[in-house]
Amino acid sequence: MSDATAVAVGIDVGGTTIKLGLIDGNGGVLARRRIAYASMASFERLADALAADARAMERDARRRASCLGVAAPGHALAGDGRMVNGTANVPLLRHRSLAAALRERLAIPIGTVNDGIAAALGELRFGAGRGLERFVVVTLGTGVGGGVVIGGRAVTGADGEPPEIGAMVLDARIDAGIDAPRTLEEFACAAGFAAAYRSQGGESGLSPEAIFARAASGEAMASRAVEATCRRIAQGLGTLVNILNLEACIVGGGIAEAGEALLGPVRRHLPDFTWPYLLSRTRVERAATGSDAGILGAALSALRSSGIPEAAAS
Repeated sequence: MSDATAVAVGIDVGGTTIKLGLIDGNGGVLARRRIAYASMASFERLADALAADARAMERDARRRASCLGVAAPGHALAGDGRMVNGTANVPLLRHRSLAAALRERLAIPIGTVNDGIAAALGELRFGAGRGLERFVVVTLGTGVGGGVVIGGRAVTGADGEPPEIGAMVLDARIDAGIDAPRTLEEFACAAGFAAAYRSQGGESGLSPEAIFARAASGEAMASRAVEATCRRIAQGLGTLVNILNLEACIVGGGIAEAGEALLGPVRRHLPDFTWPYLLSRTRVERAATGSDAGILGAALSALRSSGIPEAAAS
C-alpha cells in the first residue's frame, strides 16, 4: 500500500453495518470500529459518529492517519464525492458527500470509492487476488456488488463508474403479463436468501446465517433454499467467466462467512453455466481478507489518491 510509516482510515459503508479500520502500509488493521447503520438518524449524525471513531482509532493505535477512504455503494462524483447513484440501501447518502463532510471534521485528504471496487482492490493487493491478472470479486450482503480486475487493474467507466454486478439479469421471464426481470442481487442478497427459504415453505424474515445453520442441521427446506440460491450465484459467476476468461471468482461480503456451505454448492452448479475449457482455468474461493476487504481497499484508494507511492508497499 505505502511505506510502513503511512496509515489511512478505511470506512466501508454497508446497508446494515459500517466498518472502520486504521490501516498500515502492510495491510494490517491497527484499530477498528463498527457502527450500526440503522442507528444513524441523520446524515450529520452519521458524519459526526464516523469522525469521532476515526479519531478514537488513532488514539487506540497511537498513530495519525494521513488520509481517509470511504467505500460506499453506488457511484460518487469525482469532484466533490457526492453520491449520485446506487444508494437504495443507504438512503442517508443520497445526493450527499460523506467525503466532504468528513474532510470538514478531520482536515485530511478524503476520497470515495465504490464498495465493490474497494473489495476488489483489497483482494488484489492483500488477498486472494494477489498475483492474478483477471478475476472478479462478488460481495454478498444487504445488496450484491463487486469489482472486476483485468490486467491487474480494477475496471471502471470513463468517470470511475463501477460495474453493476448485482444488476445482472438472471431471469427475464414474464409473469402475469408483466415484465419481471430478476437480478443476481434479488436472488443472492440477504433478502433473496430469505425469499428462497419462504418459497420452500419456511417462515419469513430469516437471515442467511440462520438458513445455513438450519441446512447444516438437516432441515430440508433450508437445504433446498441454499441449493436454489447457490445455483443462481453459479449462473452469474459462469456468465462472467464465459465473457471475461477469469482466473478466479472471489466471493466476499457477510454472507460469504458461511464458507464452504456457500461455496461448495456454487462450485457444484458452476459447470452448468460455464464453457468447459474456461471452467478448467478458473476457481471459486472466498475472499481472503474476509470482511476487511472494503476497509483495506478504501484505505488503499485514499493513499493512491493522496500521492503516496504504492511502489513502497510490500
